[in-house]
Amino acid sequence: MAEQSLAEIAAKTDAEHSAALAYKVLYDGQCEICQACVAWLKTLDRENKTLPLAISPDVLSTVDSRLRLEECLRQLHVVTPEGEMLVGWDAVASLARLFPATWLIGTLGQWFLFRNIGRLLYGFVATNRYSLSKCRGGACRIAKPEAVRRQARLLALRYQR
Repeated sequence: MAEQSLAEIAAKTDAEHSAALAYKVLYDGQCEICQACVAWLKTLDRENKTLPLAISPDVLSTVDSRLRLEECLRQLHVVTPEGEMLVGWDAVASLARLFPATWLIGTLGQWFLFRNIGRLLYGFVATNRYSLSKCRGGACRIAKPEAVRRQARLLALRYQR
């Protein structure tokens, strides 16, 4: 029994150590575009260099006291293992530099011209992300079968006239 407790403690300590060394990626869990980007990030991150966290007041307070909910909901925030806070395009470029497949994008994204273009494009997408998403306004609704049938009957009646 004591060995199992020691193993559990060791596993928890390893997980905490890994989390401390990871880039904490704070994203809007209600945003379809943000969710897709986190899915890509998880695909690229085979070495667990990042820790994606959906934004909530509890999460923000445990990650870093400088984080503000309103600001985090406007654009991506990343807290590096060294405690540096990166926002928007600068956060994206920093994450891109972590992986061989995207390293060039991240490196070019630091250079003056590319950084400015990246910031403009990122700002446009961040500002319009809900209207750009197919769900229009956050998490997709799940249609109930009865509502779909009712709407289908109403549409059929309209076209019969």
